[in-house]
Amino acid sequence: MEPSRHRYFSIAAKYKGVDVEDLELTVQKYGNDVVRIQLLNRMHGQQCAVQFKRFCLLLGLGIVYFAFALTVTEGPARLGQAQFLYPTLLWLAMSISIIRTALQLVHSEKLFYSWDMALQTETVRTFGRQSVLCVQRGHLHDMVLNEVIENLDIKYMLILRTKGSIFKERPIIPLFNSLSPSFECLQHIQHILHGYWLNNNKHKLDQSCKKDLPSSAAS
Repeated sequence: MEPSRHRYFSIAAKYKGVDVEDLELTVQKYGNDVVRIQLLNRMHGQQCAVQFKRFCLLLGLGIVYFAFALTVTEGPARLGQAQFLYPTLLWLAMSISIIRTALQLVHSEKLFYSWDMALQTETVRTFGRQSVLCVQRGHLHDMVLNEVIENLDIKYMLILRTKGSIFKERPIIPLFNSLSPSFECLQHIQHILHGYWLNNNKHKLDQSCKKDLPSSAAS
């Protein structure tokens, strides 16, 4: 089956008044039991470019400053001198902040759901760094769209509620939260997941009931 693609705005893009959708949702269905969902950040390349430009600007300013400081300094220059030490520490702190911001940029969020196996989430960041979380089917309770308050603002989060042994450690697991998709996007994802979750529950329950029914003997 061919994957379906849809484009949505993130919350940040809506606040900025961007005209072009910055998120792309891809849904790949494999029969009635397996689905793969990916939310792609279409602006990841531009966001990395912005951080690279900031680093280059900071590097240029550092070179100009230290060249000027070396020119006006009398005697041998030493790193321990105030005109070199404090600017160096400030430059390093700002450089580390820019690099960390670039590395934390999210390229995509993925979700794989299989009735027979589990639900797996994967977050891909800059340079392909991945963080994966897997929850066994027996630990899945439900998937709900919840309204929360964050930074004095109301937003919606798609939450996986767990049960069993994992409940004590992680009672809820946010899904597709890193890219802050809009309500419409989360509602679409929830509709797909609930369709697989509820339909499979009903299908498996019907099969179980049929097996438990005694076979009628021919009269």
